[in-house]
Amino acid sequence: MVPEQVFANTPTVLRPDQRAHFYDEGYLAIPALLDKKTVGELRAIMQRSIESSADPKGPDNQFDFEAGHSPESPKLRRVAYVDDLDSECWRFCADSIIADIAADLLGPNLRFREVFINFKWAGGGAEVKWHQDIVFYPHTNTRTCQFLIALEDISLEQGPLQVIPGSHKGPIFEHYDEQGNWTGAMRDSDMITAGAENAIALTGPAGSMTVHHSCMIHGSDQNLSDKGRPVFVITYTAADAIPYTAVPYPSSHYGTLVRGVEPGYAQHEAMCVPMPPDWSGGYTSIFAHQEERE
Repeated sequence: MVPEQVFANTPTVLRPDQRAHFYDEGYLAIPALLDKKTVGELRAIMQRSIESSADPKGPDNQFDFEAGHSPESPKLRRVAYVDDLDSECWRFCADSIIADIAADLLGPNLRFREVFINFKWAGGGAEVKWHQDIVFYPHTNTRTCQFLIALEDISLEQGPLQVIPGSHKGPIFEHYDEQGNWTGAMRDSDMITAGAENAIALTGPAGSMTVHHSCMIHGSDQNLSDKGRPVFVITYTAADAIPYTAVPYPSSHYGTLVRGVEPGYAQHEAMCVPMPPDWSGGYTSIFAHQEERE
């Protein structure tokens, strides 16, 4: 479905102006969307994920660690495959208000792509340089989006997500350096005109939700505060958006239809996207990829 067809469907959660804001500005933020009970359940999933890192049994790229990590003193950057690691996580991804909002934005036929937890550990949690998600997972159209759900209150000092409003309507940039090496980040020369001076930091209390368009330019600063900034990151795609590349985190639920019906066709959108490396041989995280090229 093209956006006009999406708008023809009555939203189940969002107001029309919220849906319009997402397509006009490239993002949407809803403070304190989830109640305390739900946030507590998600925190419990996070804690079980941290505990499981002491004795990993899943795929090699399930855990990504900060420098100085140890089982006794864990410092994680990311846990992936959380839907396979914890059945409660999968229930939330498949049957929660987040999926309903995703259907309001992407159309009634909706697929689950992946879920992971980014931690931004206190006292040095990693920076994420400016980038666009579509370059990491190009599809036949741009109707894929990532939802971030705050598990703790997020302030400016904790390295919150920053977005450049309207940047999803501009070009899709290179994420390789001038020598052709994948960096997972935009070039400094491109950022000169990308509008970073207009960036907005998305803060809010625990339970807040943000969602951004796959072409949105976004990033985050290092967390130098004494509080962690853990967020659930869930990616959904319109069912007619077909991936061109291997998925980095092929959990057992990857591609599952969580709303609507199989459309029976692929919708193609005219765009020029630089292809990422072949992830089928393994993938760590955006943190590791950006770090390798510093």
